[in-house]
Amino acid sequence: MTDIIHGSPRAVPVDNPFFRWWQSVDQWSMVATIGLIINGLLLSMAASIPLANANDMPAFYYVYRQAIYGIIAFFMIIFLSTTSLSVVRRVGIVGFFLVVTALVFLPIFGTDFGKGAVRWFSFNWLTIQPSEYLKPFFVVFISWIIAGNIHSNPRAGMILSFFSMVICVFLLTMQPDLGQTVVLISCWVLIHFIVGVSWLFSVVFFTFISAIAYIFYQFSDHVATRLHNFFSNVIEPTSQIGLVEQAIHSGGFLGVGVGNGKVKYNLPDAHTDFIIAVAIEEFGLIVFILILTLFIVILLSTLSRLLNERNPFSLLVGLGLLTIIQTQALINLGVAARLLPTKGITLPFISYGGSSMVAMGILMGLLLNVTRRRTTDNLDSFMGGT
Repeated sequence: MTDIIHGSPRAVPVDNPFFRWWQSVDQWSMVATIGLIINGLLLSMAASIPLANANDMPAFYYVYRQAIYGIIAFFMIIFLSTTSLSVVRRVGIVGFFLVVTALVFLPIFGTDFGKGAVRWFSFNWLTIQPSEYLKPFFVVFISWIIAGNIHSNPRAGMILSFFSMVICVFLLTMQPDLGQTVVLISCWVLIHFIVGVSWLFSVVFFTFISAIAYIFYQFSDHVATRLHNFFSNVIEPTSQIGLVEQAIHSGGFLGVGVGNGKVKYNLPDAHTDFIIAVAIEEFGLIVFILILTLFIVILLSTLSRLLNERNPFSLLVGLGLLTIIQTQALINLGVAARLLPTKGITLPFISYGGSSMVAMGILMGLLLNVTRRRTTDNLDSFMGGT
């Protein structure tokens, strides 16, 4: 009777930090990222068992490790997406200098694991690939330089960012690592395309790119061989791309069934760079379409938020990070489809690897942070400042 006379009492909103964060974050990208991590864990069960057997490890040894990496990446996403923009800047700047320092010492203390490229630090059971962590921190550092000088001295910001990129490319070339170099340069180009560059600067930049391409082709037999194979009309059945093509053809739309695939026993790096071949062979093109859809969801959802972004720093960081994850996915999938020459680059959140998974967790955490909807109530305040 009281409710009829006076009306129902209004629900009092609960001041819940998690609820406020969830309401502000890009939920579509968050769900798609979780979907990619789960898919990567499931595919590692199919792709990593031959590797475990070859190394006299339990069958699911690498699956358990991938699960640990996935959990760490998930917590990095949660932590970094709930911090303030000032924390994003500090993490990016400090992280950039730490990773560059690590890359400087990599030729001295690093290892190549017999692959001909010194890319890893090996600490007994822990292996770290610094170039994976360079990408998200590089974007934040470059965006900080450009956004900070965009009104006062844009030319100084552009020159400083260019030399920062040159240093990073030089360190990657020393390994050598063509795949990461392409991703890094693509990101840098997009950021400066948004800001706008002069014709003179464009000439200098493309001269620099041509020189890098020439160096890789002339002084890396590995790169030259891959380019020759890509443009060749004949595909060697026992080559990497030949095995990938066979796996895709045999998989069809629905696949040959879980555990029935053969390519994982013959293809080097089947659990990392070519995990999509294992996925298509055993689960069919339907899994490929699912994974591709998740990346497209991240692309469209992030762009829809960045279109309304007015903060130059947030806009540049968001576009740079989005370019990295999408370019890396495009290169990995393009290689499998023989649309691009073979490159040693992982599929984000899908390929096995601790450095790749954790670095992508950092990247997505930063991306979700800069695309959050911030209101006049200052959604950052409950997480420790602005």
